[in-house]
Amino acid sequence: MDERRGETPGVMREGIEPFAVKRASETPTTMDHIMEEICEPENLKQALKRVRSNKGSPGPDGITVTKLPKYLRKHWLKIRANLIQGTYVPQPIKRVSIPKEGGGERLLGIPSVLDRFIQQAILQVMRVLSAKVLKISEKTE
Repeated sequence: MDERRGETPGVMREGIEPFAVKRASETPTTMDHIMEEICEPENLKQALKRVRSNKGSPGPDGITVTKLPKYLRKHWLKIRANLIQGTYVPQPIKRVSIPKEGGGERLLGIPSVLDRFIQQAILQVMRVLSAKVLKISEKTE
């Protein structure tokens, strides 16, 4: 068998790279560390504050932003474990149609308040991490 032969024949010729993406090695501890940061109490408090200030309609589960803190107190340990283990599954999106100004309708997808809370917590940590990456890349240029 020809050792130069890849998954797509002929792509290893000079000047042509295969389309396969080489995945950077990620250790589970790196991902665990990021998820631990996301689940830090201070980050979660800020995320909850932001979600509550944005208000918004409840998703398909019917939980409102005012009911979210009580829901989290009851279910947080299981939700956190699922997040850390990578087994958390977002809830289905509630579909709502709203009238357009010029006629017709526009479909909106409304996620659950819990999913908005988790998304906000992730966003806050990812903003900090991306700022650090940008700062590092600026120093190396």
